[in-house]
Amino acid sequence: MNQFYSLQVVSDSPSPIADGFLLIEPTTADHEPFLQTLPAHSCTPRILSHRDELMPRLVDIASLDSEDQAQLSDLLVRETRADRPPVACAWLASEASIEELAVHIARYLVGPGADGRPAFWRFYDPRVLALTLTVFDPVQRAALLGPITEWQFAWAGHRWAIARPGTPNDESAEEPPAWPRPDQWPRINRSQAAARVVDRLPPMAAERAARLPAELDRIFREAVDLGGMSDTDELADYAWHCMRYGQAFEQHPIVVDAWPALSRRELHWSDVLVRFTANDLEALERKSRALQTERT
Repeated sequence: MNQFYSLQVVSDSPSPIADGFLLIEPTTADHEPFLQTLPAHSCTPRILSHRDELMPRLVDIASLDSEDQAQLSDLLVRETRADRPPVACAWLASEASIEELAVHIARYLVGPGADGRPAFWRFYDPRVLALTLTVFDPVQRAALLGPITEWQFAWAGHRWAIARPGTPNDESAEEPPAWPRPDQWPRINRSQAAARVVDRLPPMAAERAARLPAELDRIFREAVDLGGMSDTDELADYAWHCMRYGQAFEQHPIVVDAWPALSRRELHWSDVLVRFTANDLEALERKSRALQTERT
C-alpha cells in the first residue's frame, strides 16, 4: 500500500474524545443501547430515502455533553476487542459539517455492483474497509476519504488510522471516483472470508496485523487463479492455514499437487485437507515457529 495511505496504529487515549464524528451502523446499534439516545444524522442516498432507518449515521461528538463523550470513547476502545459485528464503525476528523460528511458518505453507498446491477456497499464497515484500502489505488483511496482528514477504525484487535489533507470531491462527476471497478469487485467481495480468518487468528502485533489485508488478498487471488476456489468457507479455511503455517503450507506438495483437481472440481478443499497427517501438521508447526524465531 502507498506509504501515504498506510495503516497507522492508534493508541488508546486516556482522555475522552471531545471532537470529530462517530460513524454508527444502525443495524447493530442494539448492542449499545445508549446510542439510541444520541442525536444522529443519517447518511442516506436519495434513492434509499424510504430505508433511512438502515443507513449509517453520524454523531457530532463536540455537540455532546462530557458524559456522552466518555461513553463514546469507551465504545471506541471496546470495538477493538468486541466479539460482535461492528457498531462504531469509524471515528472521523474533518473540517466539513456533519451535513457535508453525510452527503459524502451517502455518495458511495449505492452504485453498480459486480454484475452491473445496483448494489448497496457497506464500505464503511471495518471488515470491508480493510480489504478495500488494499485493493484501491491511491486516487480511489483519496476520493473515498474526500473531506475527511483522518479515518480511524477497529480491525484485527487494533485501532487504525488513515490520514490525508481533506479535499472535497467533484460532485458533478458522473462516476464516483472511489467506486470499485468491475475487476476490483471480486477481491473486495472476499471481505467476508477475510473477516472469518481474522476471527480465527490469535492476537497479533500491530506490525503484522497491518500487513494482513494485503496478505489475505494475495492468498485469495492465488487460490482463485490456481484452483478456481470461490466458496467463502473454503477460501477462509485455506487462508487461515496459510496464515497459520506460512509459505511452507502454501508450497507443500499436498497443496501444490491438488490445484489442478480443485480447478476441475474433482476435489473440494476438505478433500485436500484430510490428506495432511498429524505428523505433517506438526512438521509445519515446527517450520512456522522456526521462521518466527528468525524474524524476531
